[in-house]
Amino acid sequence: MQEFYETIPLSVNKAKLYIENSKIEQEKNELEQFISDNKYMNSKEFSKNVLFTQEIKANNTIEGYTDDIGLIYDIIKNKLNINDKTKMARILNLYNGYKFIFKNKEINKESLKTLYSILSKDLLEEYDVNNMGKYYRNKPVYIYYSANLDVFPDMGMDSEYIDKYMNEYFEYVNSNNNLNTLTDYYIKSQVMHFQFVNIHPFFDINGRTARTVSMWYLLNNKVYPYIIFNRAISLSKTKYYKVIRKAKQTCNVTYFLKFMLDNVRIELEKEYIMEMIKSSSSGLTPIDYQTIYYILSMNGILTARDFCHFYNLNNDKKKVKEIYENMIIPLLDKNIIIILRETDKFINDKDKNFIFKLNEDKYEVNPNKIKKLKL
Repeated sequence: MQEFYETIPLSVNKAKLYIENSKIEQEKNELEQFISDNKYMNSKEFSKNVLFTQEIKANNTIEGYTDDIGLIYDIIKNKLNINDKTKMARILNLYNGYKFIFKNKEINKESLKTLYSILSKDLLEEYDVNNMGKYYRNKPVYIYYSANLDVFPDMGMDSEYIDKYMNEYFEYVNSNNNLNTLTDYYIKSQVMHFQFVNIHPFFDINGRTARTVSMWYLLNNKVYPYIIFNRAISLSKTKYYKVIRKAKQTCNVTYFLKFMLDNVRIELEKEYIMEMIKSSSSGLTPIDYQTIYYILSMNGILTARDFCHFYNLNNDKKKVKEIYENMIIPLLDKNIIIILRETDKFINDKDKNFIFKLNEDKYEVNPNKIKKLKL
């Protein structure tokens, strides 16, 4: 390989992974500059605010579970008990898993076993439990990337080789690798993310575990801004699975890393805007925060009905009237969004639909910082 290829000491089908560094150099440098200009993001407090509750929702959303942020907040903060025990377990397991990774324990076979027991509690099928070894699965597993039955699933790594490849994985995780910048650590965390998914050491909860281990690595190394990466994936799931499969076929993780670098930059730009809105407004609730986040995630001109549709795509469905009253109206009242004009249609039986935007008096767009986000 030419010198701009970096070989990684991790294997896929007996071949080593590699990165074409020249193809991600620009994204890496621009991200590092962005973080340098926004040092408040590199704090433990920032990571806590992102993890609880935003990243709990995002990590589950990637797996197709669209639990509402308000419900998540009530379950973990207000100890709300609901009848759906599986949903409760999904949310509380990630909450408890995130508390565990904040303890900065070494990432190894034993500590991974503990984390997995937390994340998988009350969520595994009887077959999965009965065919688990001390650490990893003992039988084959299929990896489904699509609900389309015409898309044939991949087979997980042969269980005979899992221990060998996981030992190689832990050695890579705990090696120095001559990392110099926060973004270097983020890139390594995403190589870890990919390789864990590739090995697929368990029957289920592999994706959530892979992403949580990557966050664990970032926390252990005090790399706080990039904790936000699950949120980046949750809005681009199809592309996410596509770049994972491509990397598995070629051993080239460049385009997976480029995807993760580009999308985390977009999320950090959203955080930059939201921080300005927060500093110029008072009394923002978690629901207000989510509403602003969704507005920033929707490109171009939008209406109140557009927003309600976007919300229902990413959450358990609610009536348009409820979304409008609980999410749109509070931001109108706080002057965070402003109406540009009404349309000919209605939001509900009495309120006219309207085009709106974020109030530009609440934030300032710096073109040197906002490069990926479309406002």
